[in-house]
Amino acid sequence: MRLKKVLKISWKTGVTTLVMFLAVMIAGMIFPTPMGETMQQEQQKIMGLLVAVLLVYAILLNLVVERTQWRGIKLFIGLLIGFYGVQTVIGQIEAFVFLTPLGEKWGAGSIPMIQMPPEFIANQFFVWGLVALIGVPFAVRLYGKTKKDGKTAPGLWPNFTAKSWLWRIGVVIILYELLYFGFGYFVAWKSPAMQDFYQGTDPGSFLAQMQYVFTETPGLPVLQVFRSLLWIAFTLPVIRMLQKPEWYGAILTGLFVSLPMNIPHIIPNPYMPADVRLVHFAETASSNFILGIALFLLFRPRNNEF
Repeated sequence: MRLKKVLKISWKTGVTTLVMFLAVMIAGMIFPTPMGETMQQEQQKIMGLLVAVLLVYAILLNLVVERTQWRGIKLFIGLLIGFYGVQTVIGQIEAFVFLTPLGEKWGAGSIPMIQMPPEFIANQFFVWGLVALIGVPFAVRLYGKTKKDGKTAPGLWPNFTAKSWLWRIGVVIILYELLYFGFGYFVAWKSPAMQDFYQGTDPGSFLAQMQYVFTETPGLPVLQVFRSLLWIAFTLPVIRMLQKPEWYGAILTGLFVSLPMNIPHIIPNPYMPADVRLVHFAETASSNFILGIALFLLFRPRNNEF
């Protein structure tokens, strides 16, 4: 990438970060989130980390918009659905399941030491929804892609047969179940901090863990089937709008799937200790990156779709 292009993307990323920060401040006034005494003492640190999170969001949005073949309302709606879906919807579903009393039946099979109030989770949908509504169209506008340019671009829906759709969806479901429970056990559940927080124990092997899951929390694998379908729905617009080269699209999709939902773990909150947040970040950022690359390879635009 030439220096001029790097500088162009850099200043646009900086401006997008600033706009999204202002959006967070506005959203915070409209949908205030109570902060504990400890959080108030760390407010300056939290603000700095928030800017870092928004910078990551801005980088991803700018890279996608700079590379996309889509234009106008199609680009705006597609990127809005993709960003809001992976940044907020999928992650907050997990929060409802694991960090509220639902966790005993649907999550880890126990109630976590610190529960997250459902109203706090609901608040996140509104706050980050407003940020997405402001940040996405701003990035699109910065790159002058608000109007069609007459060039052809891949549509949202791949021209697959029903059989081709089914086997691809099946691959995603199986892969996500393996990634979710595999990384969940070998990365997350091997941490004593995670076991203490979720008040559980290591049964000794992955197979024993899966036996526990299917007998004590049988709804959890079903939930992950639903979430794997959401991953397809939310990432499909981003995958379809990216130009070649394909290696670039694969890596960018992997980052788009892994970082928006997980990078907020660097920000302190009163509901999850720092060591638990760090383990969760390592667990889900790595597994979701693999998932994102697989999603791109399965649903990327092709000359002869079948």
